[in-house]
Amino acid sequence: MNRLLACVAGAVLLLAVACTAGGGPSRVKPSSGTSSTRTALPGAATAGPGQVVDASRANLTAQLSTKDLPGPHGMFTAAVGRSAATFVWETADGRFCSGSAATDGGFTSTMCVSDRRDTPFSVRPALVPLLSTYTFAEVHVFGADREIVRSVTCNGRPVAVRRLPPVLDGRRALYAFALSEPTAGRVTVTVVRGRAAATEHVELLGGGLRHKASCR
Repeated sequence: MNRLLACVAGAVLLLAVACTAGGGPSRVKPSSGTSSTRTALPGAATAGPGQVVDASRANLTAQLSTKDLPGPHGMFTAAVGRSAATFVWETADGRFCSGSAATDGGFTSTMCVSDRRDTPFSVRPALVPLLSTYTFAEVHVFGADREIVRSVTCNGRPVAVRRLPPVLDGRRALYAFALSEPTAGRVTVTVVRGRAAATEHVELLGGGLRHKASCR
């Protein structure tokens, strides 16, 4: 496990999203909570989720350079654990950033693209992978360009999805989900394009390694 965590710790861009046909509905709604496919994410033991978010955000913000500070819309909470949280945001010049921090300041990690053109709006309906990280949980954030996400499933079971405020001048919807442990395989994402439904996939961090947890 230590070797795995060392390989996947920190934020990395997902490299691929595969597309197929079909799907199964389970509506996605904006949410202030976070859970996983298999078990609930670690909940706050002594501090409530709101306190975890506030303390983690303050510690993360304190480590940012001026150019990487959030723009007018602030930070969006992608996932919350017992004593840490993961956030995404746009800078004042429209660059996409992500970061995680602990409530006690024990760790922080950040990643910002160098130019807003590094994450362009897609010319066709597509999922756009933006963040894949493992710190206190396996967290994924992706954009949906020209389509709407209706559900995310693992082995046919619903995964709780957090819908975040849009970016790119409101054109790109953002979605986040978290898994309580490193997971192999991929989740299935059901989307709607106009009046037609389709399915796509988001690859998970487990890759080809064997884990007790896997999605197919």
